[in-house]
Amino acid sequence: MPARIAVVLLIASAVAAQTPEDERKALEKSCKDGQAPDCVRLAEMYAEGQGVKRDAEKSTDYIEKACDLGLAPACLEMAHRYRAGQGTKPDIEKAAALYQQVCTWDVAAGCAELAQMLEAGEELDRHLGRAAELYDRACQGGFATSCGRLGLMYLSGSPMAKDDGRAAALFEQGCDGDDLASCHLLAEMYVDGRGVERDPARAVTLARKACDGGRTAACATLGAAFQRGDGVAQDAVQARGLFAQACDGGAPRGCLGLGELHRDGAGVTRDLSKAAGFLRQACDGEVGQGCYELAVLMSRGQGVPRDLSQAVTLLRKGCTEGDPRGCVTLGALFHKGGAVRQDLNQAAALFREACEADSVPGCSRLAAMLDSGDVIGQDLDEAKALYARTCDSGIAPDCYRLARLLERGTATRTRQVFTLFSRACQGDVAAACHEVGLAWEAARDPMKALPFYQKACAGGHKPACTRVRRLEQ
Repeated sequence: MPARIAVVLLIASAVAAQTPEDERKALEKSCKDGQAPDCVRLAEMYAEGQGVKRDAEKSTDYIEKACDLGLAPACLEMAHRYRAGQGTKPDIEKAAALYQQVCTWDVAAGCAELAQMLEAGEELDRHLGRAAELYDRACQGGFATSCGRLGLMYLSGSPMAKDDGRAAALFEQGCDGDDLASCHLLAEMYVDGRGVERDPARAVTLARKACDGGRTAACATLGAAFQRGDGVAQDAVQARGLFAQACDGGAPRGCLGLGELHRDGAGVTRDLSKAAGFLRQACDGEVGQGCYELAVLMSRGQGVPRDLSQAVTLLRKGCTEGDPRGCVTLGALFHKGGAVRQDLNQAAALFREACEADSVPGCSRLAAMLDSGDVIGQDLDEAKALYARTCDSGIAPDCYRLARLLERGTATRTRQVFTLFSRACQGDVAAACHEVGLAWEAARDPMKALPFYQKACAGGHKPACTRVRRLEQ
């Protein structure tokens, strides 16, 4: 028999002869002598009942011993156990102190755990500034999830100044570290062109990575891309499958997508009853769009019994859950009265809420109320600023209203006013075309005025028609 084989068999025979009791005793001696890894091995044996009776307290005692010996992973585990009360009494302060200790040892997971506690403010006093510092340290230490958490802080503007570009960079870093939440959030930013140049194809790639990795909410984002044909060929059937995957997996935006497909008959047979059911699931999952879309169906009695009172409730929830269309529609109801008691102050507050959520119709309706002074008090400076914003966003009637507002109290028409009337005319505002015609006629150029009068007349502006007849004689 070769010598090396004999040696191997001899070692194997010795190992086989060692009983679990022998192993335990040897490990206990080694642990007592300061060998921290052997303390951890004993903790595992008692935690899992390997050759010894399962004993959570003894397991924790050995983890604590390993931590006392300076083994960072053991201190991290001990922090978890203090936090959960595993094999010891719960002690949040001790857990936090250990997380802080291992964080100073450059164990990113310790920084991340303490950051989460400080951000949540449930176990410790909330301290977002300190949480952000810890997330940053954990992110730089390679803890990808913390990059995503810090990115969300920059995205929301709390506790630091809002910075979409910085948020996108952090999501990129998190996604590169396979944090699927970061991949999904970055995909959404590429869809919206927020903090990055809009890139639907890149968004699809990121959403697919997150969806394939098991983040069901990302499947809804990918489904929406197929639904719209944004960054990928439009495919309602593919969209349906992805929305179903998301909805079945507990992502309410997937339910929203299914509701829209059934409402429109895209990729499925049109079924308003099913549409309403999916939209209700989305609304119950706090997706404002689902509440708004369901309110529209309910106000028309499509797929569900007509119920204006419930539709109003859904509009309010949709507004609260982030769909500004719900705010604008509900504001319009309060402005007009009927389905609800007229309340102009409430209408203005809802239009303002929508405007602050970047809803152009919301800003337009608020500007009109500020211009007219409907109950809330006239504020022409804010009205001008809002009209300028909505005019630049393509609301042609607001270009006309802004021009009219700027003309008040002035004896001469400025170049700015003329430009605004021209922009409104290009947007088919007949009264604006009439004003441009008047300007050219005042400049003694009736032939330049004529086409503007003709356009205004075609739009139903009677005084313009009179001027057309006069000039064409």
